[in-house]
Amino acid sequence: MKNSLSIVFMLLIVTVILTVYSLVSPKLEVAGVEIKKSEIGTFLVGDTTPIYIDAAIEHEVSKKTGIDSSSQRILLIGDSMLEQFRWRLRDYCAENGHEMQSVIWYSSQTEWYGISDTLKYFINKTNPTYIILILGANELFVSNIIAKRTPYVKHILEQIGDIPFIWVGPPNWREDTGINTLIVNNVGTRRFFPSKNLTFKRYADGAHPKPESAFMWMDSVATFIMQKSRYPILLNTPTKKYFGSPNTTILQPWKR
Repeated sequence: MKNSLSIVFMLLIVTVILTVYSLVSPKLEVAGVEIKKSEIGTFLVGDTTPIYIDAAIEHEVSKKTGIDSSSQRILLIGDSMLEQFRWRLRDYCAENGHEMQSVIWYSSQTEWYGISDTLKYFINKTNPTYIILILGANELFVSNIIAKRTPYVKHILEQIGDIPFIWVGPPNWREDTGINTLIVNNVGTRRFFPSKNLTFKRYADGAHPKPESAFMWMDSVATFIMQKSRYPILLNTPTKKYFGSPNTTILQPWKR
């Protein structure tokens, strides 16, 4: 009986030693021969080998899932319709780790952006990785607009170049004469958000969306960007209200 207890005790000691050895980093050698570790430690506590994920690999994985989760430098630029819209975009940027710069050019049209270097100037100044363009509200009722404004739209796209972008169409208050058709014909459905399909509460001028509508507008654009656009980036809905004014440049109407 005494001998049996001694054997059990010795086996227990050996088991403890092997277990401890299997959990520690240093390896033991006897006469130049490495003592192989047992799998006891892994069995008891699981695999504790640290896993390192390269940031570049993580970025590529996120792209394969359809959404680029990396931090973006967003340039929001266009006419006065983005005035309230920009505040909600500020919240999205704060929530998702993006930076933003907004440019409001009052009364601007595709013609103004198409014959000037204003867009290119702000692209060079802010070096954006993503552009959201809100433009067209001041051209809802231009006659023969496709023939008149197509060259300007094409020059706008030339200035944007290879930068991922979304063109947010004007928030129509009545049927237009072709500005939405002009835009989508040049940028395609996956780079165009048709705002005219939404319902807006507007200021007394009957055109500009009030804050609550502008915020829902931005929510709809964010959903479009993540789920349907050619260039999906991370725009999860803000979980709280953020503070601080959007970084904005104001341009007065062009007097020629």
